[in-house]
Amino acid sequence: MEADAGWVPHYMYRMDHAYKRHRFWMKAPPLEKLPSEYFAEHIYVTFQDDWVAFKTAHLCNVRRLMWASDFPHSDSTWPHSQAVIEEQTKGLTEQERNWICHDNVAGLYGLTIN
Repeated sequence: MEADAGWVPHYMYRMDHAYKRHRFWMKAPPLEKLPSEYFAEHIYVTFQDDWVAFKTAHLCNVRRLMWASDFPHSDSTWPHSQAVIEEQTKGLTEQERNWICHDNVAGLYGLTIN
């Protein structure tokens, strides 16, 4: 989806909070895992100019985050994409940066990276 990703860690927390606190009176079915665990395992999110997503990547599943330039839309980072990535990924390891910037999308769609 195209809604950035900085919101993900808080949303995961709130899902767990609601499940733990309200599942009985809402008659929610019992789950084997917390809602945040299902989200972390199955939901991919995309983002472009969202430094919060890079700063909070460790609070969600970094293997489900996918950066995009959003070209040719007006909200795109193009033609400054490389500068944006350089600045916003400073706190990540090289592996985390590779996952977010290309490996995750390649794996999801079965693409080969040369």
